[in-house]
Parts: sequence; structure tokens; C-alpha cells
Amino acid sequence: MGLKNESAAGLAEARLAEWRRVNYDGWRAMLDDKDARHAIGDDGKRYRVVSYALDDGDGRIRMSVAVDGGTWSAFVPLVRDEIMNADGTFVE
Repeated sequence: MGLKNESAAGLAEARLAEWRRVNYDGWRAMLDDKDARHAIGDDGKRYRVVSYALDDGDGRIRMSVAVDGGTWSAFVPLVRDEIMNADGTFVE
């Protein structure tokens, strides 16, 4: 029973959009770190938005964003991710 609603997905996509404007070195700097914040969705509910970077191998970095609304959704958050190659391009 994961969180599956448009507000949570919108928050995840907005966070990834912020990271798409950052270069490869910025993504590398995020490795071994985590950013957690609270945000209000367009449905007026409060969500927790956590983003973190993982080494995906061969120089690629995976930026993952997990969004939960508290309660049970904290155990199975909505997750979106993006992968950047070492040359700064994104994996499709």
C-alpha cells in the first residue's frame, strides 16, 4: 500500500526539476548526504520530501526523491529518480 497520488508525485517531480538544473559536480557533492524537507502539496496536505544521491556505477549518479504523507505512507513512500551520466547527460 504505497502512496499514489498526484500531489505527492508533483512534489517529487518538482524536486527532481530543481536537481536537473545542477551540474554533475553538484550531484557528486550530494553523495553520502540527504536532504529532507516538508512541503505542502497542491491538495493542502503536508508531505515529507527526502532526496539523496547514490553512486549508480560507471560514473553515473542516481538522484532519488521519496515523498510520504506520514502514517502508513512513511513505510512505502512514493519514489521518483533520475540518473545522470558522468558527461552531464541524463539516462533516458
